Amino acid sequence: MPQRKPEQVETGKRWVEEVFAHISTELRESVAIMRCTWQENDPEYRLCFQIAGQDEETLSFTRGTLSTCGRPNHGAVRQRVEATIRSRLTRRARGMG
Repeated sequence: MPQRKPEQVETGKRWVEEVFAHISTELRESVAIMRCTWQENDPEYRLCFQIAGQDEETLSFTRGTLSTCGRPNHGAVRQRVEATIRSRLTRRARGMG
């Protein structure tokens, strides 16, 4: 199994944060993010967030997924992660969480 470089994981985390922020901005009429933080329990990383008036939510990522998201030539994985974030926020915006 290949070693994941720590900088790729950090780059992947930043990429996930940027995508999360971008989608949150797109949905700002129906989703107000109150808080967004990382919990790191290597090899699992959790992006914890809270939408106004709702309980805290968590999106979980493995070190491998974040490492892959940290490399721009892995568009398929990035697209899946982005779709997951969009789906979760859209569903929560509709109150179907």
